[in-house]
Amino acid sequence: MMKFFSNKWTKRVISLLSLVYCAFVGFFAYFSIYYNMVVTQPQQATTMVTAVSVIMLIIMLYTREQFFTKLSSIFLLPAMVLPILMYFGQWNILVPPLVVALVIFFFSGMGETGKTVWGTLILLIYLVASLIYFVVTSMFAPSTVTTTILSGNSPSGLYRCTVNETVDSSNGSTKVTIEPNAMDRDFTLVLFQIKGLERDVMIERPMQPNVTIEWKTEKRADISKDLKKISNNIEVTLSEKQMAILGRDAYKVTFSDGSEQTMSGEAYHGVIIPLTAEMRKELETDATELALDGMGPNTKNICGVSVEDLRTIRLSSLTDEELARLGVPEEGDVLYYNGKVVFRYYIAILEEYFALDKRELGLW
Repeated sequence: MMKFFSNKWTKRVISLLSLVYCAFVGFFAYFSIYYNMVVTQPQQATTMVTAVSVIMLIIMLYTREQFFTKLSSIFLLPAMVLPILMYFGQWNILVPPLVVALVIFFFSGMGETGKTVWGTLILLIYLVASLIYFVVTSMFAPSTVTTTILSGNSPSGLYRCTVNETVDSSNGSTKVTIEPNAMDRDFTLVLFQIKGLERDVMIERPMQPNVTIEWKTEKRADISKDLKKISNNIEVTLSEKQMAILGRDAYKVTFSDGSEQTMSGEAYHGVIIPLTAEMRKELETDATELALDGMGPNTKNICGVSVEDLRTIRLSSLTDEELARLGVPEEGDVLYYNGKVVFRYYIAILEEYFALDKRELGLW
């Protein structure tokens, strides 16, 4: 058995596990940007993370002379920068991998010169990242006190709602925020809640003393009737993909010769405008043609081209069948705030409130 574990090939193969652990820490760093971490079962989560980290530390010390372990020892510490900043205070989860990263860095088989160079660079990374983070967060930190007074999930479980009270110098405010539940990552012991997709559906000043929220399940057809009663001129802005599903053109283009053409989003992105010598001179470019979708207002004006966006349409013009084709379920969640509707699943789907391409970078 001793001969087996002292074999260099055994150590090389086992050292691959250090890359797996390094990848795990890398994913953790990625999650820290886009997700808030909620430890749902602290004791079990701490035990599991500690146990895995101890096992990996033993394995990495055993294979410390191997290339993959040396490589992992370099990248573990920089990878922990973001989790430490984003999840500052969650030490039961952060400390075990951080200890592993520190111990293996100092005890790996890397030469002293390499440790000195990489150690200096890693220290600079930590100092610069911390400085930038705390300077930016302090600059944008509001001089107010915000308290969550109500929260809850919708009947379908697709959305969650929070009601926040903010105390400031202007009698405060009450804000209702909706977030998607379906995009969270639940790992049983730890829940990662997506961030950057919060939607404020109600902001009321001054701060309200009595607040009630109520979720209801309502039918698509009934919501359509209610909205038509409010106004026939309510508009929604659809995406190019949604317009294609309806078989409608997304843009109307008027060319320099006066001709007009309506087209789908796909066709619009393929339009090329040839440039005359006069246009090239005015635009100060040697290009003989330009893509229409890359033109700014001034360039379009010089080229004599105008574009009308047709994606904003009246809600009343959509039939129940078309709503179904756009992915609006027959029934869904509606939120009432003090008896007033502030959120309809219907509109959230049509206007893609929670599309991932609208997610904001969650560094602060």
